[in-house]
Amino acid sequence: MSGYIKLENVNVSGVDTLTRASSLRQWFIKRKSMRSTHIPILRDINFTAQSGDRIALIGMNGSGKSSMLKVISGNYPIESGTREVQGSIVPLIEMGAGFESEITGRANIKLSFAYRGRLREYSKDLEEQIIAFSELGAKIDLPLKTYSSGMQSRLAFSSAIFQHPEILLLDEVLAAGDAGFSEKSTKLLLSKIDQAQITIIVSHSLDQVKKICNRFILLSQGRIINDGAANDVIRQYEKDILGLSEQAA
Repeated sequence: MSGYIKLENVNVSGVDTLTRASSLRQWFIKRKSMRSTHIPILRDINFTAQSGDRIALIGMNGSGKSSMLKVISGNYPIESGTREVQGSIVPLIEMGAGFESEITGRANIKLSFAYRGRLREYSKDLEEQIIAFSELGAKIDLPLKTYSSGMQSRLAFSSAIFQHPEILLLDEVLAAGDAGFSEKSTKLLLSKIDQAQITIIVSHSLDQVKKICNRFILLSQGRIINDGAANDVIRQYEKDILGLSEQAA
């Protein structure tokens, strides 16, 4: 089965917590009607990807890059438009989501598979591979709440990366842990990118993604404003979004 993604006229809104808080204050103090608490996150997104695409999503913070990954993965409900995805997806987005602090690292490995809807792929042999890669040793049987942030990062990355998707979604995940672990995790991640049919990466490291991606998409204020070759899209990003002159860029 060939991987395929199509988003057509997709719009997504989120909750504006500042507006909501203000509205609640107004309602309690003056009994005024509450204002809308929704703000646009993605607007009129039209996008397709097919086997062979290695796509970098670039743009300023808040431009909608991570939200677009979450829509593709099915983790964000769309307000209007359509989403069509063919192929298994592994989203390395908010790694560690679904983990429970009170249970052991070992139990959280199985939980991570369940959270991603891939429990059928779980096995004891795979669990041991994940534990060995994470380098957590005997600590794997301690509660997650006893782990340092670095240990949690290693467990989250290891639990997520030992899967075989047609579609790989990465959100600022090109390294994890200390220098030694980072080197081997990057090597494994690059091999997963090679094996996946479609890879979509959110990253601020333009030099790094230029080595990986054959297509760049620039987002601004929740809209796609350019989709094409790396040099053309990066040039527009640096000039129109970052405000750099061509000489400075």
